[in-house]
Amino acid sequence: MPGTVPNGPFAPDRMNATAYAPTESKRRKPAGPIVVLSILGLTFLSFAGLMGLIWVNDMGIIGIMRLGTIWIAAVCIVMGLVVIILGFRGRRTGGLIPLGLVAGGCALCMTIVSGTYGVYYRDLGASGINTVVSLSQSVSARNSDGMNDVQKDGIFVADASDATFETLQQGVAFSGENYNTDQAIIDWSDWDKTHGPHTVKMLDGKTSISNCPVGTITIAATQAQVHIVLPDSCTYAFGTADSYYSTSSDVGGKYEMVYNNYMGPSFVFFEAESATNGPDHEWLYKESAMPDNGPELKINIPYVVEARVNVVYASDWEGSTFQPLADIYDGNSTSKNTTEQSE
Repeated sequence: MPGTVPNGPFAPDRMNATAYAPTESKRRKPAGPIVVLSILGLTFLSFAGLMGLIWVNDMGIIGIMRLGTIWIAAVCIVMGLVVIILGFRGRRTGGLIPLGLVAGGCALCMTIVSGTYGVYYRDLGASGINTVVSLSQSVSARNSDGMNDVQKDGIFVADASDATFETLQQGVAFSGENYNTDQAIIDWSDWDKTHGPHTVKMLDGKTSISNCPVGTITIAATQAQVHIVLPDSCTYAFGTADSYYSTSSDVGGKYEMVYNNYMGPSFVFFEAESATNGPDHEWLYKESAMPDNGPELKINIPYVVEARVNVVYASDWEGSTFQPLADIYDGNSTSKNTTEQSE
């Protein structure tokens, strides 16, 4: 009859039918909001601690990169351990996936920045600069770097002699330990007293008398500030004669890296810049004050890492100058000009 199940040898195997019946799979539980929010909270707290450490220690770009790389590596390690523990407990990562992607992206960015810094650091020894001046607070020296210079208490000052200019033409790297305190001062404020005047053809076709330094000097720096003090109204630029040059008043900063006169990775914070206006800078916009082949002094910057090279006119300079510091070193004076040029 219809609907009856046959018996005998042709009857269906009810045992096998039961064995091969589809079964429902159980989904593993996710990590859960407590785990996800705990990881997120700890990440925010550790980031706040990182920012506090940077602020309290007034770190520059080198310290920020080092701590930032260590921090994001620690975050990724902690997240990896949590994922492994969740796997052993039979749970899915769940809401940790977006956090992991963000952490991975941050780690990739820090790897790129740190790698760039590594390349810059490698180039410090491959830039062709043979004269390296240490601006350590413990160094006290006189005329020890091929220049007519004096160094005391982390401040280096060189004069306007031919020896100084020729050494800078060959290239000098200034290596400091603290951006805020270590300084190199190229004091050419009295250039006209040691060098005779020369004629210069201007953009308007006329000639003029100049008492300014002429040529290209090469300066590199790490964790220091280099101040070039020029006679008022002297023309200058950052770059070389056969490439692009900039007429800004400074290059680099505490949170910047510069390579071959071009700015590389930087952390943008507020930094005051020197003004490039007023009568001493009229050569920037008047053809009668600009030489026809460009500014007379060109400053080539192979690299600057957590350092700043700036140009200041003598009338605006309030820091140390060569002769007073030389007198102190030579024992000819008991006073000291402690005023420093700040950013």
